[in-house]
Amino acid sequence: MSEWISAKLGDFLKIHHGFAFPGESMNDGLTGKPIIVSIGNFNYSGGFRFDSTRIREFRGEYPKEFELSPGDLLVVMTCQTSGGEILGIPGVIPNDGRVYLHNQRIGRVECDEERLSRKFAYYLFLTAEVNRQLFSTASGTKILHTSPTRIEQVECRIPPVREQARIAEVLGVLDEKIAVDARIGKVTQELLSRLFASRVWDYSREGAMPTGFVQGSVQDLCERIGNGGTPKRRNPQYWEGGDIAWYKTGELLDGPLLGSAERITVTGVRESSCSVWPAGTVLVALYASPTVGRLGILDEPAAFNQACSGLIAKSAFGELVLFESIKATRDRLQSLAVGSAQQNISQRVLAQHRIVVPTAEAAASFREVAEPLHRRRIIAAMEARVLAGLRDTILPQLMSGRLRVKDAEKIVEDAT
Repeated sequence: MSEWISAKLGDFLKIHHGFAFPGESMNDGLTGKPIIVSIGNFNYSGGFRFDSTRIREFRGEYPKEFELSPGDLLVVMTCQTSGGEILGIPGVIPNDGRVYLHNQRIGRVECDEERLSRKFAYYLFLTAEVNRQLFSTASGTKILHTSPTRIEQVECRIPPVREQARIAEVLGVLDEKIAVDARIGKVTQELLSRLFASRVWDYSREGAMPTGFVQGSVQDLCERIGNGGTPKRRNPQYWEGGDIAWYKTGELLDGPLLGSAERITVTGVRESSCSVWPAGTVLVALYASPTVGRLGILDEPAAFNQACSGLIAKSAFGELVLFESIKATRDRLQSLAVGSAQQNISQRVLAQHRIVVPTAEAAASFREVAEPLHRRRIIAAMEARVLAGLRDTILPQLMSGRLRVKDAEKIVEDAT
């Protein structure tokens, strides 16, 4: 610890503003043009989530100095909540063959690499202490803004470069394992969808109905369909100390739902229009573009808000058949959304959405292969959640010097 120094971030790095790309040249369709990096693309625990958030291309002319390179470190400079929770959240541009553009309200971090490792800087921006200082100096009330100057004025303790590398390596091992688990989840979901497509006729195609399937609708697969509710946010009895999982549309990412960001109390459920639904319930987002039609499967009893619909599958089919039936025809379901400011579909439209209904034998054949894959992705997701919790526990201790690197290496080795 004697070699750690107290300094301002500006002594080690420089923050660069992004460019205000004109909205008329942005487009949601992906044709290979450069992609605008937006605040919504950041994972709020660090990193990017391009695969599960809205991506927009830029199809106009732009200054080439705002074209990003793989490995560039970016940080969030605007937060739309009064608590400033995401100010300073970092992300690293991936090396995936796509071109990304440096948007306004996002800072690009240029490190003096001889004194501050970019990988260490990434984890430094994840610390609560950096966020606290950015929040305390931010401007605005409902929407908070920081700036390159304010970021550079943040004070922190910096170890020697060699120790920075060791700290980043320890935390990087956990992040790499979390990323592997995420890829397992993504691959198993793709396998499930391909398996379903190979056994179930695509209703959008013309042709004869395959053996073992009949023309039908979502409600033909369901024992029960119902919407969520909206408990009052300002009533602390509804939220403080809650032990019932509570889901919103943004948490539906086309996979198992293994842990909600919020919990609601029994009182909150009882005194509102929502109810507790059992594990195995399929959730469908009814509105809030771009989440319309996104899906999730409850892994525990839970409640959810009015923007979601809950579907319990008939036992002859099971939740995986129901889930994949809707997912396979989601493009057509989304085309039925109405509204200008906010696209939405009604519960009635969802229930009457046209799909093909398998016989009990065809459903059993699919489930025999699908259920082991579903369990595998649940295991991977649960492992990733445990490792993320471990990373979040040791990160502040490592970044402050309270935990020695060799002790952290042993902890990570035991966990992985």
